[in-house]
Amino acid sequence: MKNLVKHIRPAAKVKAEIRLPGSKSITHRALIMAALADGPSRIRNPLLSEDIFLTAKALEHLGTKIERLEDSILVTPAAKRWNQPEEPIFLGNSGTSTRLLIAVASAGTGRFTFDGTARLRQRPVGPAADALETQGVKFRWLLNPGFPPVEITSCGLAGGDVPVDASESSQFLSGLLIAAPTALQTVRITWSEPVASFPYVSMTLGMMENAGIRFERTGPNQICVPAPQSYAAHDLTVEGDCSSASYFWGAAAVTGGEVLTTPISPDSLQGDCRFLDVLEKMGCRIHWETRGVRVQGPDRLDPFDMDMNEMPDMVPTLAVLAAFAAGTSRVRNVAHLRIKESDRLLAVASGLRLLGIQVEELRDGLVIRGGTPTPPSAPISSFDDHRIAMAFALAGLRLEGVRIAGAESVGKSFPDFWDYFDRLI
Repeated sequence: MKNLVKHIRPAAKVKAEIRLPGSKSITHRALIMAALADGPSRIRNPLLSEDIFLTAKALEHLGTKIERLEDSILVTPAAKRWNQPEEPIFLGNSGTSTRLLIAVASAGTGRFTFDGTARLRQRPVGPAADALETQGVKFRWLLNPGFPPVEITSCGLAGGDVPVDASESSQFLSGLLIAAPTALQTVRITWSEPVASFPYVSMTLGMMENAGIRFERTGPNQICVPAPQSYAAHDLTVEGDCSSASYFWGAAAVTGGEVLTTPISPDSLQGDCRFLDVLEKMGCRIHWETRGVRVQGPDRLDPFDMDMNEMPDMVPTLAVLAAFAAGTSRVRNVAHLRIKESDRLLAVASGLRLLGIQVEELRDGLVIRGGTPTPPSAPISSFDDHRIAMAFALAGLRLEGVRIAGAESVGKSFPDFWDYFDRLI
């Protein structure tokens, strides 16, 4: 159903235990690494969402066999790398799928076309092309240079020195790292600073290492990947999604309540787990337990001044919390939020203004004067962006009359979100 409007009911101090779905970022990478492996792999507790289905379907088009079992996914690599689809591979509005799969498709032989929604056609992939062209891969832009739809022709990766510009998205770097072991010879990948959302690169490297791939950090901005190597077939259990957890942590924070989220550990590969440190600075109490983490909200949230470059997906949630904090808060260094599923800085500012909050929209951040939000006079638009919809649901826990337009957008990463959220009330 398109443009579903979700009415949020206010709640007193929430008290809940939430078992989280698997991490979206880890599930994407697990599927792709399994498709490159030397035998069948099993992925347990995978996230089952729109973006994950797009990645899985794309891998099937390339010849990978993917079987959905009761609580896991069995991935059998293609007999050859890759089958050549006759039709374009459709990737919806999944930037992660697109940027990772462009590199992975280039690891094989053939001609491949990738396309998506109107919004995906506005999301850049040029830096991935610039890096892969050094490997002998050819790109043909079918509409606008640097953006989908794009046709790729490859005979595999040559190896050698590869510079990558990952200032707009760490996914350009992660995609090349995942594909690098398939090259004909050793790959030396170099990048310049800054890298947007670098913790996702650390996640990629951690998962590569767990799958038996050897690499060496040969400089502060360089990684050497010996090639060719094969990913080992593996049995992986995906940890709970910290990005999804943030909305329930935020519910505890905004209501002064208490939420336990499982399964998450302090050793998580996910950079968004560090959002707990931000909440602690705002006055929340954080308790790690055997099964997960418990967040207790304060009587009053404190304002903040935060560089969120490494946790950009947490900005919508943080901005809604800032509306209820007593004072002026600042979010900095997140210009890359403008090329996400929506222009998230614009979308967040729009929603906050409907709550009566003064907000200044900067090129790379926000200044939010919080403390006195009011019930909105109109539905808050999700801008067809899952993270905007889920973040502004938090406002409805404190204010009457909050309605989220485009509530179905949560299907991109958390299809059952509204069922989970209703348990808080």
